Amino acid sequence: MQANLEEVLSNYDRLISYINKNIPLISEPITLLGLEFTISEVVLPIVFLILINLIGNLVRSLLINKILGKYIEDRKTVLSIGNTTKYVILFFALLIALTAIGIDEDSSLNFALSKTGDNPLKFFELLRVLFFLILLVFLSGKLKTIFVKQVMSRYSDDIGVNQSIGTIFQYVAVLIGGLIIVQNTIELGSLNVLAGALGVGIGFGLQNIANNFISGLIILFERPIKVGDRIEVGQVTGDIVRISSRATTVSTNDNISIIIPNAEFISKPVINWSHSGRNIRFHVPVGVAYKEDPAHIKSILLSIAKSHPDVLQTPAPDVLFTEYGDNSLNFDLMVWTSTYINRPTILKSQLYYLIFEKFKEHNVEIPFPQRDIHIKSGSIVPQK
Repeated sequence: MQANLEEVLSNYDRLISYINKNIPLISEPITLLGLEFTISEVVLPIVFLILINLIGNLVRSLLINKILGKYIEDRKTVLSIGNTTKYVILFFALLIALTAIGIDEDSSLNFALSKTGDNPLKFFELLRVLFFLILLVFLSGKLKTIFVKQVMSRYSDDIGVNQSIGTIFQYVAVLIGGLIIVQNTIELGSLNVLAGALGVGIGFGLQNIANNFISGLIILFERPIKVGDRIEVGQVTGDIVRISSRATTVSTNDNISIIIPNAEFISKPVINWSHSGRNIRFHVPVGVAYKEDPAHIKSILLSIAKSHPDVLQTPAPDVLFTEYGDNSLNFDLMVWTSTYINRPTILKSQLYYLIFEKFKEHNVEIPFPQRDIHIKSGSIVPQK
């Protein structure tokens, strides 16, 4: 690859010489900020980048419309991969252009970041590593999306399991790819100083980040929660929509996304409504007047529960006579559902509407608190 680059640069120098020889107008030297160059040395890289941009757009169009659409169903993923391919092509073209005008490894801009060791870490090396690492993380995220939606979905209907396996797959890809990138772009001996500084940073300023990352790994492997679960943690109640390396996103019934650090799910009690399944039992307390027949009330409540389309018949609904209250006979209507796990208030409201109509139809009295005041007449005898 180095030999090919040198050949390209040699051809570039010959092209510049040819242009300067045959077009004198743009071959006059210009001095700016102590640097001497010709107009051709500026115009040619710009024309080169414009041509590469056209080629990048052509490649992007072919990938999106002709190639990726046949294998990837998610349109957003297809667009992301197509755009990224174009930008990667432009990035490498920019590197070639910068090298052609003299900004390369021997440039004064490529200064050493550390003064220790025989092979100090240089600025351009760090930029190259950061670029490849960012590209690796981006592409691994897109591969995870493809893996979860098009591969795992064929073998499992559990979204949480698919997301967990996809995230583990992404972490493994980033870990292996990151090691390969670092080993092939940087002398590991030059990282001693930076590794020491990073260790100190983790020990002090990055404790919470490291804690949340490790907690995220524990969540992925132990799976106390997963994507799609209905959970309660602290004052937050909602559905888990995303589990990342640092935090978990919970969507409430009001469509508000709450970002919770992963450590919260490890160090605090968490109520998981759907940990063992989507069937949940709800309690609907009901009170009637003392003059009513408890057996009749039970039959009314059971008929209401059985008539509701979202109440499961297996397990069957049930009614408990819970207590003699101060003003009422208290019952507990227990119903099972799998569709209202994230909307318990809605189901209770629907049942209460039906209960009110049935009680009105059967002349069942709904009590309310009453207080009897007895006033006794007579004189008050003063005490001596």
